Amino acid sequence: MQIRNAKDRIRHAVFFEIFGLIIAVPLAAWGFGTDLMKTGVLGIFFSVLAMVWNMIYNYYFDILLLKSGRNPAQRGFMLRTVHALLFEGGFLIISVPAIAWWLSLTIVKALAMDLGFTLFYLGYTYVYNWVYDRIFPYPEFKPE
Repeated sequence: MQIRNAKDRIRHAVFFEIFGLIIAVPLAAWGFGTDLMKTGVLGIFFSVLAMVWNMIYNYYFDILLLKSGRNPAQRGFMLRTVHALLFEGGFLIISVPAIAWWLSLTIVKALAMDLGFTLFYLGYTYVYNWVYDRIFPYPEFKPE
């Protein structure tokens, strides 16, 4: 059985974060009326944290798929949706308190901001992974 190697996972995570920041930071600063620089610093912090989470999460997600006898390269709509929801849900636990502290917002406002980011990243995660899988296909699947 083959899964993505470390080099591929790093490329995946770095490109994901770079393109996400280019789109999300200006939108968030504009949409929530926050300082672009402070929002950018927060975005970079979360980007680094998300890269680590991304590599760990996707590694174990692929392992679970392989153990269940499924080909990680064949992800339909439902599996991609579950994948994105679980990834973003895990990240939400860390991000709300950090947003509230860094931008001096109430927990409710930080949650609203985070939900905005989460909704953006749900769609972005789905589209990004779909495009990435086409540009950088999985190694050939060889069931045991």
